[in-house]
Amino acid sequence: DMPEDERAEAVSYLQKEVARLSRMVGELLTLARADAGQSIERRPVELDAILLEAVREMGSVTEADIIEIDEVEPLSVDGDPDRLKQLVLILLDNALKYTPGGGKVRVGLRRVHDHAVLKIVDSGVGIPPDDLPRIFERFYRADPARSRDPGGSGLGLAIAKWIVDQHEGDIVVDSTIGEGTSVGVRLPLPERSESVSALEV
Repeated sequence: DMPEDERAEAVSYLQKEVARLSRMVGELLTLARADAGQSIERRPVELDAILLEAVREMGSVTEADIIEIDEVEPLSVDGDPDRLKQLVLILLDNALKYTPGGGKVRVGLRRVHDHAVLKIVDSGVGIPPDDLPRIFERFYRADPARSRDPGGSGLGLAIAKWIVDQHEGDIVVDSTIGEGTSVGVRLPLPERSESVSALEV
């Protein structure tokens, strides 16, 4: 007996809740596997292709011009392509959540010595200094007044940190209130194979 507009609103709400709970279950399962010591499978992966694919995916569900691509070098790492894409999507999603309309999220990838360095920089609201040391803790969320996603689980960055650790890399976050946040991920590049010349006698 529910009016059509109320029914549509209720169905839309339930669909969003199901999607949110499904994401949370998936995140909890990922962390449970991490706690159980599950390691990732690693093989040569084109990190630049994964980055651009993730950018296209996120660009299709947000403002068309909010994401800007800086220099992206063709770089390959030894890793799990699904987990690396998940890493990029988590970082992009976070940047977009906290960047208001008219802001920008810049993405880049370049080689620095023997590492691939992925950088995502937003012009969002920034993270308070007291919160920065805790952002990778499970279920930790900074000041709720800043959040544009009240349905978030607080697990995304914990998963991102686990993925980076599994790839023997590191992740660094710098932020200034009112100016934005910069996230840098360093992943080791595979050692270059060198041809062996004939031995000189």
